[in-house]
Amino acid sequence: MISRKKRLSLSLAALVLAAILAAAAYSWYFQVLPQSALRLLEEIPPPSKNDRILVFTPHPDDETLACGGYLAAAVADGASVWIALVTDGNKHGQEQVRYQEFKNATATLGVPESHLFFLGFPDGQLKRQDPRELRLRFEEIIARLNPDIVFAPNPLDHHPDHKTVGKIVASAVAGKKITLYQYLVHHNLFPHPKKFDPDLFMLPPLRMYKPDGAWKKFMLAPEIEDLKLAAVLRYKSQLHDRRDPFLRALLLSMVRQNELFASP
Repeated sequence: MISRKKRLSLSLAALVLAAILAAAAYSWYFQVLPQSALRLLEEIPPPSKNDRILVFTPHPDDETLACGGYLAAAVADGASVWIALVTDGNKHGQEQVRYQEFKNATATLGVPESHLFFLGFPDGQLKRQDPRELRLRFEEIIARLNPDIVFAPNPLDHHPDHKTVGKIVASAVAGKKITLYQYLVHHNLFPHPKKFDPDLFMLPPLRMYKPDGAWKKFMLAPEIEDLKLAAVLRYKSQLHDRRDPFLRALLLSMVRQNELFASP
């Protein structure tokens, strides 16, 4: 028989092990990388004047929040930039308002209106669409523009529309000589903290980080960061949406010293 003292020792050891495992699980699922971890991320090559860049944005504002700094820098360097807006942004009956804000924001970044595509799929309903139709529309644009670089949502983004667009774009460019950068917008731990602090850095959530070089940074020059902020401020309907008090914090927290992309 096991002595009472030994049973107590085993129970204590089990409690200690359980506490260690719980702490590890908490760190993995609910913690973020420290700001100093920025040095662990490789930098993506800066845009050049010969680049042909295509962005797939699920909603009006994702293009600015996720890669507005890169796009502004690309336009300034002479690159050609196109943006495909997948949904109509009409979840709350504001299609025309949001379309105009989209045009204003992208114009602030330097993208001409003639380089904007409006695909018009219903906002918030992409997972109910026929994926073959979505892929066909995406492939038509890719074939027409022949881009060198494509930006699209990360399939691990928490928003269903972002997941859908990310998966289909990744499939559409697979096997082609196209550099794909995947961006994150909707995640409970990204950006962290969700507040306006342009001196902070963008970092991936700890549970999404792997030391394999997949996550990369693009550092923003001060004037580019300011230009991105000006573009974000064009989305007044989102910044002042009383239905979602957290939306303003999300938009403003996406303006930081760098942008963040996964390179699958």
